Amino acid sequence: MKPIFAKVMETVGEDLFAVRVTQQQAFSTDYHFHKECQLTYIVQSQGKRLIGDHFDYFISEELTLTGTELPHVWFTDVIESEKEHHAHSIALFFDPDRLVEILSSFHDTEKLQAFLLLSKRGIRYEGKCKEQIKKLLYKLLDAQGLKRIIIFLQIIEKLQDASDKNVLCHIDYSNIHFPNNALKIDKIVQYVLTNYSREISLEEIALAMNLSKNAFCRYFKAQTQKTFVQFVNEVRIMQACKLIVENQLSIHRVAYDCGFNSLSNFNRVFKTIKNQTPSEFKNALYEATSTS
Repeated sequence: MKPIFAKVMETVGEDLFAVRVTQQQAFSTDYHFHKECQLTYIVQSQGKRLIGDHFDYFISEELTLTGTELPHVWFTDVIESEKEHHAHSIALFFDPDRLVEILSSFHDTEKLQAFLLLSKRGIRYEGKCKEQIKKLLYKLLDAQGLKRIIIFLQIIEKLQDASDKNVLCHIDYSNIHFPNNALKIDKIVQYVLTNYSREISLEEIALAMNLSKNAFCRYFKAQTQKTFVQFVNEVRIMQACKLIVENQLSIHRVAYDCGFNSLSNFNRVFKTIKNQTPSEFKNALYEATSTS
């Protein structure tokens, strides 16, 4: 699952940070990593994203931080990508090593370094903190001179001290980058997203990737720290949750629409991944929406 190395800040010289606004039909599907930390605010878009070993849906107004050398990619939904400039984001890039080096001249950076280490697992921000950081990002776009640096440091402080945040990757996730001739993640993920509603055998996916079955299994496990079957099940359960939330479908219908050939297997896999049965998930959703 080969991420490519991306040079982000070569065009900004010796600056500590850079801000990039993206407005296009769809986000790039290159699975990549870079030295810089990346704070991404999705102004408008929806689809699926992969950050390290964490695969999930994203929607407008999501705020995530990907730490140094953490592979990531956003896949814009096919239907939504037909809209002109639907993929709109604001991204703040900063060099964590330079940040620590500069700030260490003024005060202790132990807390900051611990936060930057945590960011290597990816962080999603929620609630009041997200709203505060969003406002600061917009201010940063127009700021000049010393004011620009002050706002940047305010953002770092908010990110570091936030209580409303979720760490995305597993605690034992490690960034392993393989040679440039390795498979690209977008090809594997897109294949699964296109075919998850039916059985995808190991022989089939290996053939599609021009590898033997054993070679593909070894490669996929080494890159993702999970089996291909586990990944497919995660995609299917993610889609099942989306169908339950957005449609009035029976659990039985959702199971078969998401590629499960038996309801009992669907219930078992769903509970393994979500720590609750599909019925419990649906009932909790109903209670939450009926009382709101």
